[in-house]
Amino acid sequence: MGEATGKLSLRSQEWIQTALFQLMEKKPYSLISITEIADKAGLARQTVYRNFQDKDEILLNYLTRLMSGVWKHIDGGQPYTEAMFVLLFRTWKDNIPPSLILNIKGQDRKIRQLIFRSICDCHDELFIGGSRGEGGTKSDIYRLYGQKSFSALLHMMLIEWTLQEFHLSPEEIGKVVSELSASMRKFL
Repeated sequence: MGEATGKLSLRSQEWIQTALFQLMEKKPYSLISITEIADKAGLARQTVYRNFQDKDEILLNYLTRLMSGVWKHIDGGQPYTEAMFVLLFRTWKDNIPPSLILNIKGQDRKIRQLIFRSICDCHDELFIGGSRGEGGTKSDIYRLYGQKSFSALLHMMLIEWTLQEFHLSPEEIGKVVSELSASMRKFL
């Protein structure tokens, strides 16, 4: 019974996510309601709320899975290599839904905030072990600022590269990010 319920929940989550992206093709993210998402998915609002706290969680779930999918290829190695940056940008370009690109180009601030949050959350969890450096040593504090600066750089480059319609190849933008982030990575 539990396995069937889990599969049903996963299917509902996929429908909800698909409905959100379909709605984003015609309407800015910030103007979409849970009721519209539920109607588009053919589900009751209660089903949406059983699976997600709000619409931000729907999008954040997608973005976090996308980011985590990149970082899981590290296999215990150095996470800040040029090859990892290339993989990040290639994965972004190959997997970002067109409706999300539309909303980025529409300058929806909420979209940008959620992208930044997904980068920070993945970075915190996978590379810092959830530690945020508050109240720690001077080295911990520098690490915190280095991490936030690094996350901000990745966010800004993903957004700008998207706005510029991926004018550089993933290899080129990965190299740029690797070079720009070299001093920040010393603190990580």
